[in-house]
Amino acid sequence: MTTHLLSALVLVVHAAVLVRWTRGWRLAASPVPSTHHDLGAPSFTVVIPARNEAHTLPALLDDLSTQSPAVPFAVVMVDDGSNDGTADAVHNHPLARDARLRVVANDGAGKKSALLTGLQQVGTPWAVTLDADVRLDQGWAESWQRALSGTPQDVACVAGPVVLLTRDETSPSLFARLQALDFAAQMGWSAGQLARNEAGSASGANLAVRPETYPDTRGLSASGDDTLVVQALQSEGHTVQWLSDGGARVWTPGASNARDWVSQRLRWAGKTKHYPWAAKRTAAWMGLMAATQGVLVAEAAMAWGGVSWAWAAGWWGGVTTLNVMYARPVAQWFGVKARVVDWVVLGLTQPLQVPVLLLAKAGLLRPLGIASQPTWKGRTCTP
Repeated sequence: MTTHLLSALVLVVHAAVLVRWTRGWRLAASPVPSTHHDLGAPSFTVVIPARNEAHTLPALLDDLSTQSPAVPFAVVMVDDGSNDGTADAVHNHPLARDARLRVVANDGAGKKSALLTGLQQVGTPWAVTLDADVRLDQGWAESWQRALSGTPQDVACVAGPVVLLTRDETSPSLFARLQALDFAAQMGWSAGQLARNEAGSASGANLAVRPETYPDTRGLSASGDDTLVVQALQSEGHTVQWLSDGGARVWTPGASNARDWVSQRLRWAGKTKHYPWAAKRTAAWMGLMAATQGVLVAEAAMAWGGVSWAWAAGWWGGVTTLNVMYARPVAQWFGVKARVVDWVVLGLTQPLQVPVLLLAKAGLLRPLGIASQPTWKGRTCTP
């Protein structure tokens, strides 16, 4: 009976948590009043840190070159010690021939250092950082120009929308769709936090910042050129906003296999120890949800405490229903199409994410080829 009461209480609290997240998302996604701004006044420079991206960077540069000519932005690409001909692919691009693209070397010192190097080359009020493997919609530049030209002076950073899917892919795999849904839900939470001026998150794959305010977070975690920057700016009293314009979204592929997914999530998890409690509590709550599900399944299997499979399944069904009610409109806003089977499989696998990462961190998944320390671009990421 104790387990029944505790798990029921957890379900009620989870419903209240999701109500708060939903209200935050609705606040963040509220349409911004349209104001006319002169699109001809350059407000931002695109900064792209890149390491061994010769196969992806040309497509991004093509997207940038086909943006509206009414937004005359410049591009700075920071070559972070590439050895695959990334710089050659950039030098031969039409943007470089038109003198809109500059290449700066960073000698492989890391992405955070590459961003700091690139920002030193920016002469516009804003820099918009992009990952080298993203793709852009046609109205991306105009959306950013409208947003940034009307942004108050006290705003130091604006987080843009990111979709964890390959753009224009007609039939993404179930694995890809699950990652896109999970990431959209995370971005919905992040947007809601920023809309309430609370400690939040963001993605450096599509992030605008005033260069003079950009903090140096190299001494914190190997990852976190985005979230740690946002939280550092917030701790310094700066305002960070969310850009509620779907035209500014970027598309980037998720992990291609389970090993890469674990490495990616370990990299993300490695920076959470630097988060303020307002952000840590979300991760703690999701961990508690996963633990509750595990306890219910274990008790049902072993017939402890009177917990039946019907109770465990009903609790899972309740949690999944609540999660879908929150995440479905967020996913729709991001353009992520989900099937019923996607929600069911995501509900079944989400509770396994925390224990899988803990096993990987402990080195118990090495026989499966999964390292305990995440890697990125040929480097081992250490806290």
